[in-house]
Amino acid sequence: MVTELWPDPGREHALAGLYLSHPVARTVDGARVYSNFVTSLDGRIALRDPVSGRFGVPRTIANARDWRLYQELAAQADAIVVSGRYVRELAEGSAQAGLPVSEAGFDDLRAFRVEHGLAPQPAVVVVSGSLDLPLSDALCADARERFVATGAAADPARSDALRQAGFTVLTCGGGQRVVARELIAQLAERGLRNLYVVAGPVVLNTFLGEGCLDRLYLTTVNRVLGGDEFATFADGAALVPPVDFRLAASFLDRGADGAPEQTFSVLDRV
Repeated sequence: MVTELWPDPGREHALAGLYLSHPVARTVDGARVYSNFVTSLDGRIALRDPVSGRFGVPRTIANARDWRLYQELAAQADAIVVSGRYVRELAEGSAQAGLPVSEAGFDDLRAFRVEHGLAPQPAVVVVSGSLDLPLSDALCADARERFVATGAAADPARSDALRQAGFTVLTCGGGQRVVARELIAQLAERGLRNLYVVAGPVVLNTFLGEGCLDRLYLTTVNRVLGGDEFATFADGAALVPPVDFRLAASFLDRGADGAPEQTFSVLDRV
């Protein structure tokens, strides 16, 4: 059980279904863009692995209860926006997990999609300027729509290869990088309006900078990690002006089996 802190303090809720009962608003004319992160009390969402040199979610804050809510958010999405880095890690077997909501143990969420008239699996949208994207079974095996979003400067040969592999290639910007607003508009034209952005902090920084993130779900684990080499959830250029959010809901998870407390916050952009 988790305890509601806002807006109705003291109410108890089951963890399973918590974010399904606090749904992402679906729109008809526009899009709804949302993201989520799990962070330590000192703001770390990722630490550099001393062996591989890569950044990853620390095992000291990753947890199954937060992961359940991640899957619930994916279950409501028309499309999930991921990074090229994730696709490369998926191909080599080092990704944190496979594409949601295809994992075992989430039959109820797949049923939720069917009951609400959604496709069996959300579409996947890969954001990549380089188009250096190995096409693994983990990415291509299940039945879902697949898109790649890139800029006009992308390698035409790589674009053609992706099309031949069954991807729809979207050109979203005149240079190398993807323009978030163009991506959102092109997906909305295809009926994909609930967009779950899980492409990491650099892509999120782009969405924030363009004023395109509507809602942020933030799990804060009450644990301090320290460390000099870390990522926050909005790494990148300074956001000028800053992006303000208003608390829509907050819940306290008291932890289990020695795990620290954590809070689940739902924040809407002002």
